[in-house]
Amino acid sequence: MGKFKSMIKEEIEQLSTEELQALLKKRKNDSAKFKVMQLGLKVTLNSAYGMIGNEYSRYYDVRIAEGITVSGQLSIQWIQRKLNEFLNKHLGVVDHDFSIAGDTDSIYLSLNPLVEKYCQGKTDAEKVKFLDRTCEKIIQPYVDKSYEELKEYMNAFQQKMKMSREVIADVGVWRAKKNYALNVHNSEGVQYDEPKLKIMGMESVRSSTPEVCRKAFKKGIEIILTKGEDAIQKYIKDFKKDFLSHSVEDISFPRGVNDITKWLQTEGFKLGTPIHVKAAISYNRLLNVSEYKNRYRSIRNGDKIKFIYLKKANPTKNNAIAYPDILPPEFELEDYIDYNLQFEKTFLGPIKSVLDVIGWTDKKVISLEEMFG
Repeated sequence: MGKFKSMIKEEIEQLSTEELQALLKKRKNDSAKFKVMQLGLKVTLNSAYGMIGNEYSRYYDVRIAEGITVSGQLSIQWIQRKLNEFLNKHLGVVDHDFSIAGDTDSIYLSLNPLVEKYCQGKTDAEKVKFLDRTCEKIIQPYVDKSYEELKEYMNAFQQKMKMSREVIADVGVWRAKKNYALNVHNSEGVQYDEPKLKIMGMESVRSSTPEVCRKAFKKGIEIILTKGEDAIQKYIKDFKKDFLSHSVEDISFPRGVNDITKWLQTEGFKLGTPIHVKAAISYNRLLNVSEYKNRYRSIRNGDKIKFIYLKKANPTKNNAIAYPDILPPEFELEDYIDYNLQFEKTFLGPIKSVLDVIGWTDKKVISLEEMFG
């Protein structure tokens, strides 16, 4: 592998600037293409498992479905235990838990004791390179060996478990399983000049969050991971001012709507009607009794809509209103928009749920001692 890498390096050094630019463009295109292919295969495999676990599928077999989930749990717990044993022995500590998180197909190790022992006085970049080499030369071979042991232990026909190091990060926060953010310095061997955020499952990557809030949430996470409590408190305060300056369409929730007739009744709504469906029904009712019903289209099943919260006392008698493209100004609902609740639901609530994990607050709390000296 080392010889192969040196050959590539020599070939690259012989390229002209134009050839390097062309190669870089091709590699970026290849990276995007293979990422899509990888995600496609992942969805296909997950769908296959879904069929096995669905009692209405011709491939349904609860024994196989249970075997898949239990095998996954075994493989993750096995490697967590093996790596804990290995690192405890290597670093001369006892019962230290290096595995800080784990989910369906990943584990996350805190290697602070390793860095403290071997990287005194080194820069962050040097620490990351040290961890990169350690993972490649020491931890990865041990992972492979451990899964070979698992194969023998389970008397498996072939060794199919593969796990490789993905990212090296200096700080991260977990809100739940598959719901975290990391400040990444190295991803799959690629060292970044500046750290990049890796966010999974949070509002910045959800299409159901307004775009302006997705961007703000991502920026907020970056501040949480890199700057501290005072900085995020100031950012929240500043963003609320910016939030209030946006149009209704910018800050509304995007959704897809179905089953309108299922939840519809002569007056009001059936018990348990989802908020966005209520909002769509309210829009249709308001439109149908207005003189503008031929100017705007009603909301139908399968439509992409947006909805926003309203103050309690409003002409719709509902706490939210939906619309297909724009909220008709003829409805005269601008004074009833509940901007504070919308801010709470789209941005403040989600960012507070991250702060709660850390033990921070969204605004500075003044103690009695500070207040009265």
